[in-house]
Amino acid sequence: MNDKKPYDLFIECRSCGVENMITDYVPSMPIFCNQCRERLIDDELTETHLEYVCQACDMRLVLSQETEVKLGESACSCGSTDVLKTGQTTLPAEVLKAGGLNDPSEGDEILEDTDWIRPGGSGSFDDDYEDMFNQDPG
Repeated sequence: MNDKKPYDLFIECRSCGVENMITDYVPSMPIFCNQCRERLIDDELTETHLEYVCQACDMRLVLSQETEVKLGESACSCGSTDVLKTGQTTLPAEVLKAGGLNDPSEGDEILEDTDWIRPGGSGSFDDDYEDMFNQDPG
């Protein structure tokens, strides 16, 4: 696959097992699990995951080796059962080549003052915001 052409990626998290759908993925883009926020791609991914490609929509499926995939029976999210097993994933090498892997000693840049729950506001705080969640509907 061409590094510059975005593609859809379906990848299982090694830490929590949640399935993550990444649309328009390019290898230079760092991606994190939707559930546990762990980095989805690192050097150890090749030891635990296998790669499949849907022949109908070109989606890459990077699944845990424990995940049962029956070729010709298991379906892609597009509905096609024409899924090809490519074997050990080459995704970490592609990400490294594109500059998407960080050195583990560098750590991830985490903004400690970022509120991951609320979007950036207009500067005003609505006093009723918390009350909206604390009201008993019944």
